[in-house]
Amino acid sequence: MGMSPYVAELRGLVGQRALLLPAVSLIIEDDQGRLLLVRQDADGPWFTVGGIVEPDEDPLTAAHREAQEEIGTDITVHDLLGAFGGPGYRFRYRNGDEVSYVCIAYRASIHGEPVPDMDEVGEVGWFARHELARLQLSVLNASLLADLGIAQRG
Repeated sequence: MGMSPYVAELRGLVGQRALLLPAVSLIIEDDQGRLLLVRQDADGPWFTVGGIVEPDEDPLTAAHREAQEEIGTDITVHDLLGAFGGPGYRFRYRNGDEVSYVCIAYRASIHGEPVPDMDEVGEVGWFARHELARLQLSVLNASLLADLGIAQRG
């Protein structure tokens, strides 16, 4: 997924050392209780809709922006589910950059059909909770969904 100009600027200063970054994740379920997940590549991990909170951006604004950018829909945020961090939210990207996220999770609904932007998101899917165990989830989302009691810790 693309690197924001802010993170690119920080990387220029600190290299690949771990950055602590705030992020938002949207827990979006349909009428059947299926969870909306997205992924960039056909063989890549699945994610919840979301991303980093930019400097001076309110987390709710970031949640709306990320939904528009990734799946082209407006959202209604219903609940703040919590803020999560720790070892399960730290990982290294393929290029060697390290991050440690503090993830602010919201329960939300979408207005319309989600459509991948074909940049950050190449595929969208709806999954029942029992299907999550067979999916390759991102490190961050495996921790988040386990912390929320939606999926079991792998």
